[in-house]
Amino acid sequence: MKLTTQKQFRLSRHFMTFALSGLMFSTGIGFSQQAGFAHTSASAIALTTPRSALPSSVELKVRQAAAQQFNIPLREIQVVHFSQQTWTDGCLGLGGAADSCLQALVEGWQIEVSSGQQNWLYRTDKNADTIRLAPNSETGVTLPASVNQRLLRTVSRQVRVPMRRLKVAEVRSATWDGCMGVFKPGQACTKIAIPGWQAIVTNGDRSWVYHLDQSGNRIAQNPTASGSQGGLVPSFIPEENLSPSEKDVVFQSIVSGDLAGKVTQLTLTQDGAITQWIMGPNIRSRPIVVKRLSQQQVEQFQQMMQTQRFPNFHRLRYLSSAAMADYPTTTLKGMGITVQYIDLEIKNLPRALQDMVQAWAQLSASAQR
Repeated sequence: MKLTTQKQFRLSRHFMTFALSGLMFSTGIGFSQQAGFAHTSASAIALTTPRSALPSSVELKVRQAAAQQFNIPLREIQVVHFSQQTWTDGCLGLGGAADSCLQALVEGWQIEVSSGQQNWLYRTDKNADTIRLAPNSETGVTLPASVNQRLLRTVSRQVRVPMRRLKVAEVRSATWDGCMGVFKPGQACTKIAIPGWQAIVTNGDRSWVYHLDQSGNRIAQNPTASGSQGGLVPSFIPEENLSPSEKDVVFQSIVSGDLAGKVTQLTLTQDGAITQWIMGPNIRSRPIVVKRLSQQQVEQFQQMMQTQRFPNFHRLRYLSSAAMADYPTTTLKGMGITVQYIDLEIKNLPRALQDMVQAWAQLSASAQR
């Protein structure tokens, strides 16, 4: 599992793609720190029931588990994201070789908690009688002190913000090509594997995304994904939440999180058809073609994705605490890329992402809702 370290989305709305892709992520006082015993896709099955609120008793138990396990005051532990899960065994998919796990489907939760400095994922059963810390190779990922300082000095110089006002909000391990993973239309990049990191740096109001090699000798800003403002600090989508689009899909948007629990998916395919699929507690429509584009329109939209450097947004999510108040959240997928944002914060997104959102809205405008 991949773990993130930024304030996230408290509701599982943005990834009801589970109903569409079949890939889920999940977590969890009998807690365990066994790492890597089970692959997530094998430990949870797709959830098709409506989204529910997290019971306060479950929330408290998980917060208490994290506070005890990491010796952090309870008041500093907050739930920042959760999702309902159905685990494939009594060990919540985290059993080790010596464990005897009941082979039965277990309803429960995956809950992400944060201390403000670090995040952890837990898996629980329905009432949190069993709580397990989920393995995640990104848990506790930090830059070496020398690399961290080198990065902050570079950012301070480039964005003209005093170094003391900057902090690294989140880091994940990454492997880059010769262009350090920064996409430019028509640019040829050497096919080499450069181990390093992707880091999000913020001054509290604005945020920037940077790509580094392991030594910090090569530091490249990802200008497309940088520039979110208004305190909207991006974070990383866990790798296990990513799923490939079908072969003929050009672009897809999945909007979820309203009070009714409705999820609306719009999909543009190579043949120019825009198909709508709506799901909800009392709704389950069939896919309906709501609009057809000419081949020229499809090609123009594909070109626009390249012009706006859409690949530079891969695995980033621009979500805020407002997500807890049932504001809609959107997942965009195309060119093998997945990015998320909360609708309430569109004006604070990086400019290129705003343009993508507007272009897709115009293209699918006549699609009947």
